[in-house]
Amino acid sequence: MREYVKRGHRVLFVEAPLTWVKLLKGLQYWKQSTLLFRGVRQTADGVLVTMVPPFFPGGEWFESICRLNWWMARAWLRLIVLPSLRFKSPRLFLFAPHAGSLVGRFGESLSIYFCNDPFAELFEFPSARPNLQRMEDKLTRIADVVFTVSERLTSERIRHNSNTHLIPLAADIRLFSKALEASTPIPEELRSLPHPIIGHIGVINTRIDIPLVRQLSRLLPEASIVFVGPILEVGAKMREDLLGLQSLGNVHFLGNKSEELLPSYLKPIDVCIIPYLRDDVTKYIKANAKFFQYVASGRPIVSTIGPLDLDENIVRTATSAGDFANAIQSALKKETPAALEKRLTYARQNSWEDRVQQIETILQSMRSQQNI
Repeated sequence: MREYVKRGHRVLFVEAPLTWVKLLKGLQYWKQSTLLFRGVRQTADGVLVTMVPPFFPGGEWFESICRLNWWMARAWLRLIVLPSLRFKSPRLFLFAPHAGSLVGRFGESLSIYFCNDPFAELFEFPSARPNLQRMEDKLTRIADVVFTVSERLTSERIRHNSNTHLIPLAADIRLFSKALEASTPIPEELRSLPHPIIGHIGVINTRIDIPLVRQLSRLLPEASIVFVGPILEVGAKMREDLLGLQSLGNVHFLGNKSEELLPSYLKPIDVCIIPYLRDDVTKYIKANAKFFQYVASGRPIVSTIGPLDLDENIVRTATSAGDFANAIQSALKKETPAALEKRLTYARQNSWEDRVQQIETILQSMRSQQNI
C-alpha cells in the first residue's frame, strides 16, 4: 500500500475488524477499539487507516452472520468514513476471503482479491473450514482479478477465476538494507549476546517447529537463538511451550518491534532462520515476507521450507535438526563478499516497487482488452 502512495495514489487501509469475542478477552482490545472513533488516521508513509465496528462471532460458520458483519462495515464506511474522502471509482483490494459481499458496493472501477494464505486450512476450528472455503471460492469467482503469492495458491484460485496471477511477496529494500549500514544502531538487548546470533524476525505462530528449535539450542550451545516479533494466534499450551524454550539458556524472545526498528535488530544477526513445520499449510509457502526481508538485510538464511530453487548463498534448506544446525555452520563458514552480493542482487529483483509494477502491467492489459 505504501508503494501506491509513493506513486501518487490515495490509499485507505481498513484494519482487520475486532470481534466481540476478542473484546471480552481483555482490556487491550477495548483500548484498540477506541480507534474506531478517531475516524481516519494517517501513517508516516501517507497511508490512510481506519477501523470498522466489531464483528459478531460465527461468521466463519454461517454466511448470514458474515453478510451482516460486512453490511455493518460497509454502512460505516459509506456513511461515516468515505464522504469526507470523496473517492471516485476507487480500486477495491480485498484481503479477507469472506468479504465477497463488498464487491460492487463502493462504485469501484475494479475489484481485486489478493490471496496470501490458504485461509480455510489455517482457520483454528475445522468445522468452519468448508464454509470458509465456499465463501472464498465465491469471492474468487466474482472478483475482476485475483492475485496470489504462491504457485500452489495460484493453481487453486485459477480454477474459479481464469484471471488469476502470481504476484510473490517482496520487501521494502530501502528499509531492510539499513541493516548493512554502519550508522544503524544495534539494540542494547542484543549487544551483550554471544555470537553467532541466529535470528527469527516476524510473527511467531503455530508454524514454528518448537522441537526443532529445542534441538538447535542443544546442538549449537555456543549460539544465541533470538526471536523478535509478537506471539500470535497460538493456544495457551503452545505459548507456554514457546516461552519455555528460554529455560534452555540460549533462546531469547524479545517481543514485538515496530517495522522501522527491524533493521537494527537484523544488523547483529549472523544467520536468519525460518524454522517452520512442514505440513499442509507450509506447503503453500514458497517465500514468505520475512524471507525477502532477510535477503534485503544481506543475511544468509537457513529454512525448512526453501525456496528450493535458489543458490545456497541465498538460502540453505534443511528439514532435520542435525541438517539445520550443519547448514547454519556452513553459512557462517562460507560467508564471503560474493555471497552477500548474490543476496543483494536477488533482493533488488524482488522489491515492492517491482511487484506493484507487475500488478499495474496486468491491470493495464485488462483495460486495453476492455477498450478493444
